Amino acid sequence: MATATEYTPEQLNYYRICYVATDIVAEGLRTIFKQEWDNRYKATLGKWKDEPRNGLAFFNAESRRSQRRNAHLLNTITKGDRAEWDCTMLFYAILYSDCIGHGLHAMVQLNVDDLRRFRNKDFAHMPQGQLSDLDFQIAMGKVRVAFQALGLSTVQIQDITNQTTFPTDELKGVLDKVEDLKRELKEKYHQLQEKETQRQGLEGQLQEKETQRQGLEGQLQEKETQRQVLEDQLQNDIPPFCILPPKPSHDVAGRDSEVATITQQLKELKQVNENNLSYLYLSGNPGSGKSQLAGLVAKRFYGDAQEDPFASTFVMTLNAESLDTVLESYFSFARQLKCPEYAVTGIINSKDMKIEVKIANLKALISTKIGSYKSWLLVVDNVKSIPQTYVYLPKCGNKQWARGQLLITTQDTTSIPLTNSFIRHVSVSKGMESNESICLLAKLSGIDDNEKSKMVAQALDYQPLALASAATYIKQIRLSKITSHFGWNEYLDKLEKGKRAITETILTETNPSYPKSMTAAITLAVEGVIESDKVTLHAFSLLSLCAPQPLSTEIMINYIHDIDDDIEDEEMIMIRFQRCSLLLLEEEETGVYIHVHQVVRDVIKTVIKDYLASHRLEALNGAVTAFNRFIPDNWQDLNSIMQSNITYLQQLGPEHVDVAATYGNLGSVHQALGDFEQAKDYHHRALEIRLKQLGPEHVDVATTYAAYSNLGAVHQDLGDFEQAKDYHSSCSRNSALGDFEQAKDYHHRDLQISLKQLGPEHVHVATTYSNLGSVHQALGDFEQAKDYHDRDLQISLKQLGPEHVDVAATYANLGSVHQALGDFEQAKEYHHRALDIRLKQLGPEHVNVATTYSNFGSVHQALGYFEQAKDYHHRDLQISLKQLGPEHVNVATTYSNLGSVHQDLGAFEQAKTIIIVLYKLV
Repeated sequence: MATATEYTPEQLNYYRICYVATDIVAEGLRTIFKQEWDNRYKATLGKWKDEPRNGLAFFNAESRRSQRRNAHLLNTITKGDRAEWDCTMLFYAILYSDCIGHGLHAMVQLNVDDLRRFRNKDFAHMPQGQLSDLDFQIAMGKVRVAFQALGLSTVQIQDITNQTTFPTDELKGVLDKVEDLKRELKEKYHQLQEKETQRQGLEGQLQEKETQRQGLEGQLQEKETQRQVLEDQLQNDIPPFCILPPKPSHDVAGRDSEVATITQQLKELKQVNENNLSYLYLSGNPGSGKSQLAGLVAKRFYGDAQEDPFASTFVMTLNAESLDTVLESYFSFARQLKCPEYAVTGIINSKDMKIEVKIANLKALISTKIGSYKSWLLVVDNVKSIPQTYVYLPKCGNKQWARGQLLITTQDTTSIPLTNSFIRHVSVSKGMESNESICLLAKLSGIDDNEKSKMVAQALDYQPLALASAATYIKQIRLSKITSHFGWNEYLDKLEKGKRAITETILTETNPSYPKSMTAAITLAVEGVIESDKVTLHAFSLLSLCAPQPLSTEIMINYIHDIDDDIEDEEMIMIRFQRCSLLLLEEEETGVYIHVHQVVRDVIKTVIKDYLASHRLEALNGAVTAFNRFIPDNWQDLNSIMQSNITYLQQLGPEHVDVAATYGNLGSVHQALGDFEQAKDYHHRALEIRLKQLGPEHVDVATTYAAYSNLGAVHQDLGDFEQAKDYHSSCSRNSALGDFEQAKDYHHRDLQISLKQLGPEHVHVATTYSNLGSVHQALGDFEQAKDYHDRDLQISLKQLGPEHVDVAATYANLGSVHQALGDFEQAKEYHHRALDIRLKQLGPEHVNVATTYSNFGSVHQALGYFEQAKDYHHRDLQISLKQLGPEHVNVATTYSNLGSVHQDLGAFEQAKTIIIVLYKLV
């Protein structure tokens, strides 16, 4: 090995930078080139292995222009061995070649170009033989930064930086390379001069070629005429064809009833829109079989059309899952229509057009052919977002597309337009018919057991994908002798244990038509909905807390109002429910109910878990409050909610203010159920915690005082003073009067705190005045009661408006007080105002309307208007029987009132009959 020679620091700096510029940079560039080539062409042209075939592949990938301009570089590059390439060749290959330079990542382009400028400018203009430490550090820094950004090793750079000697032979080689670089720059200058001479010679040749071109142009014109003749022949060719959505690898149910219904809808649309485009949307949750059903409908459409031998028709399917699949579908569509092949391939292979432009151009090409068909059906399948897909579909006003129909399958029910003369909508979320579900299970599983199959179909909510998954799973399991006994009972046991997802894997693994299982598809849908829609998020939160029975929309709407002040419009909430494919709405005599398929409920409970982790108490208290308004009909749901959340409440600790809120809600629940002892216990617990944690003047303490004291007033509000006194005497050994005095004390405490904390015109202050009025009325102090109810009315009218249901309640209270004072005309006037509001706000069959009719009857009876009194009590009875049932205590009260009126009328036989009915009830 050659010995090292001592050099000055400036000489050593120069020699080191020469080595970096000629050797290290070149090696780094060779690595980057191979990296970029392999990333792009590994799957097509193969990895770069420094072989001649690699060099030839590079040469062929270059344009003719690039091959001509860079022939002197390509002579070496085409040999394929990067070791023979100098920096000039490497910079060209990475930065300026067609196959690598075009589309090069900005970061790679920037840092390789930094190395080029370092070599050709910074290094080339350095003073020969000497380089200061500062200039050396700056130059080495540029190279190091570029190498780090490109992911190249900087070990050699660091070694050279630290090197203090230089072997003579190695230095001579480096300096030779430097001289080569200088000669290269001179040669390039001479080459440029030679190119100019060549250019002038080529210009003469170009003139000669132009003359030849003009001669060929005449020949081309003749060929164009021949092509036009062929084009006209193609334009007149209108072949029928039928391209349906992909079928699964297993048998599918015929779904004849549903196919017939949808086909009829298409026929009706066609009759109304004979010369206009019409749309039929087929919506449903994931797994409801929308695509299969659309395929069956399209097949029948094509079969019916083929019966007319003179009617040209086609069925085509567009896969709208993504922009790429839409483009592929239109490409296939254009070829099926025999559009000019050169035009179709020119669009699809264009590198300058965006996908959106390609789709628009293909659609325009198709429109020139589609008018030749008498009828057609375009199935637009798997639409994820109607607004995003709609722009790529034919529009209703386009007359070129006027003779056809679109059948669109989607989960995006929120965006489906409202139905009109040219738009229809069919939902298939409810699943298949029961008999067809049973037949499908038997056909796919090989088990012929109608009773068990019926149970399985019901457990799977008749959803086609779930049924196919279950049957495929059973069939696969039974292939083994060890598990050949496995049947529907064992499958149902797995469902009960929450192992549905395991049973779905076989179908997705063996059938390419199902890239996702039922559970996976539902999960994606649920996650998408809760991210985009607060109303549905709240609905899912409540459903996750409830038992799996249908839930009244009234309860759901009340729940959403209780936990989200920003959502007020009830009609808009209902619209959100109706337009969510995962929610099923059913109308019954008692109202509208929401339910979901079991798989949807299971997914909701899993997905909503993270949300409930931080909102559980809010959701829990909202649910209790919402259900409280509809007790006793929904006691089981409410009890289920509380039982499922006991563990969570215990984790907060016995004196947490959130636990107090829950105690307060439970107190209200038991009060509504008539369990006053338990209600008093819960309100007492809430009061103790709030006094300790919040202090005696907090508004929540005031609210607790009000609730605690209202236990005695609940019967008094209904006019049942004796029962109110019975309750109070059972609560303590004090007299009934003493209990009302205690209630009055609590309400006064509530009033003092509320006036101080909330102000004299807050609605809670109005409520407190109302409570004080009710207590004073129970104590017989009617003038004072009237004064408090008047104060309540003044605030409520101002804060809530004259038509609020709470204002109606205040009018009813004032009517009762004036009736007790003997001022029956004024009482009648107040009850009349209450009735007007309640009829308007609550409807004619609400129980509060029945109560108002009862009050009206009592006032008219006191005034001696017995016939009118009888009429009002009859109205009360009709509503109460319908809403409360024949054995409710309020119905007994109404019978008692009717008996009294009949006695006053002298109709003793009728009075006797009513009293017998009342006796049986009691």
